[in-house]
Order: sequence, then structure tokens, then C-alpha cells
Amino acid sequence: MGRHTCAIALAVVGLTAVSRAQTVPTEVDRAVRANLAEYCAAWLAGDAARVMATLTGDAVLLPSGRAPLVGEAAIRGFWFPPAGPPTTVLALSLDVERVEGSADVAYAWGRGSLTFSYPRDGRETTVTAVSTFVNVLRRESGGAWRTALRMWNDLPPPR
Repeated sequence: MGRHTCAIALAVVGLTAVSRAQTVPTEVDRAVRANLAEYCAAWLAGDAARVMATLTGDAVLLPSGRAPLVGEAAIRGFWFPPAGPPTTVLALSLDVERVEGSADVAYAWGRGSLTFSYPRDGRETTVTAVSTFVNVLRRESGGAWRTALRMWNDLPPPR
């Protein structure tokens, strides 16, 4: 299956200490963008270790319609179940509406689109889901920014 490029449209509405008129991103803004870009690239590469490396060790996922998933083992079991069918991410885009942050904590929110395929009943099934999302990132002691919390809710399919 072919892989598509990751599209991240970062339409920044406001940043701490950066007005709308400024075009120079802050260090925090660049760190958030880099984390989201790596998250997309890792999924498109089908690389579970890279996906997990974008998260803190104590990260929390709040998936639409599900109980919270706390910590690496729970998240890995949800996204990469050992007994689950092989899933291929075909496209992933994150359109960021707003990024804000300080020296050690930041958040981004916006809309996302994910297209993936998996085998089902002897046929390949392809699903596209659109959502809104919030990522809360934390700068770790070594300086790397990682996602500490990711929340999304599924939106109805476009008509």
C-alpha cells in the first residue's frame, strides 16, 4: 500500500508573546510543530517506536467515546495490539487552529483527518475519520518536547 505525505497545516491564531501580525514562530511554536510533524511521519512510516517516542512515558490518551488510556503500556496496547489486524495509516493531517505555551508546557488544538486500512473478512477495509483534537506537550529535562496528553473526538463524516 502506498503511503501519502503527512500534511500539517498550522494556522496559528495566537501564541504567548506573539501577536497575529508577527510571522516569526517562537521556540515553543517550533517545538509543537516539530512534535506534530514527527507524530504524523512516524504513523505514516508504520513505526510504533517512533510514534511512542513523541509521547511522554506517563502520557494519557482520551480517545473519543472511550475510557482514558494512561501510560505507555495502555497506549501501546490500544494503538498497536499484538493480536490485532495489521493497520496501515494511508494519510494523516492535523490542521492546528491555535498553539499556546510557556517555557515548559504548551498546547495545540485543531482538526484532524486520518485514513487507514486493515484486513476484515478477507478484504481490505479503508476508513477515514475526521476529528477535533487537543495535544498538551511538556518539555522534558533533556529539552525534548513530547505529548503528555492527547484528546480527540470523532466528527460526523462530511456529507
